[in-house]
Amino acid sequence: MPLNQLNYNLVSNTRSAIRNEIIQQFLNENPGTGTGELSSKYHYTVESFAGIDIIIKRPAALNKGFDFTVNTSEALFMRQRRYRNPSHNDILNSLTYCKENYPHTYNIVEQELINMFNCSSSPVTQEDIGYFVDCDNNLRPIQIIILATKWLFIEQDVTYWNWSGRQMFYNKLNENNLI
Repeated sequence: MPLNQLNYNLVSNTRSAIRNEIIQQFLNENPGTGTGELSSKYHYTVESFAGIDIIIKRPAALNKGFDFTVNTSEALFMRQRRYRNPSHNDILNSLTYCKENYPHTYNIVEQELINMFNCSSSPVTQEDIGYFVDCDNNLRPIQIIILATKWLFIEQDVTYWNWSGRQMFYNKLNENNLI
């Protein structure tokens, strides 16, 4: 089956409504007819900043059901190889770098993260508020990380709704003094 590439604009602005909206979007996907090339695949471009897109990909490699991965349109992260889907540690490291190197504007970053956690529909600021270092040692606007975090919050609400959902990653940000 061909890859379905779609642009998606989130409309809802409450935790429950966002979860319902995303799940409804996934329910509209065409079914696959088997594994591998017979599975249906979807890539949704959900955000963009400074020429970098945030893309959610379905299905997720290891999980089933409504799970998805949060990716950037460029490979900005690296462990043993380059990759596009930031881990929680990548987010923590990027935010720590920003806080240490741009302390005079980190309060704006912190407020943006809190807004994302609280499902604010306001867009991220276009102002120069700080940067993180990608795997090629290039400075990238921290807004890319803020937007990826927004979708990691949403992913956790979809996957772990019956537990604490987005609160899990929010707590990790708090434990690391990033919010």
